[in-house]
Amino acid sequence: MGDRHALIVDDTPTNKDFFERLLTQAGFSVQGAGDGKTAMELASQMSVLDLAILDMEVPHMNGLEMTARLRKTFPDMCIVVATMHDEHSLMHSAFKRGCDVFMVKPHGFMTLFKAVTNDGHTQLRAQRPQIIDQYGMRAFRSALS
Repeated sequence: MGDRHALIVDDTPTNKDFFERLLTQAGFSVQGAGDGKTAMELASQMSVLDLAILDMEVPHMNGLEMTARLRKTFPDMCIVVATMHDEHSLMHSAFKRGCDVFMVKPHGFMTLFKAVTNDGHTQLRAQRPQIIDQYGMRAFRSALS
């Protein structure tokens, strides 16, 4: 337990706490941040990072920027971008920057939990890009690419 490392970035404390509990139950050791700057500082101190769940809109740096930076530092990690905005262009931007899973809140919490339990985050990474929304999890099909 705890040899998998996750970073949660959400400026809504209840969401952040919920994700932290969920991922701790899934066997991750979890660091949480309420803004992008703190998140990047935490990430810079970590030698291993397996999973990041990034809220799209947090202070000091948005989810797209965090995705691009984390992808450079941790090429093999699974990055989940979470937002309430179900916009195709936003999904496309996130995937272009290295996101693996685009999650539309609040639908995806339990689907994501099931997916990351038992090393599932490595499978998510292998099957990228994925969307999690009210219809469950499915492959992202881009009309733009």
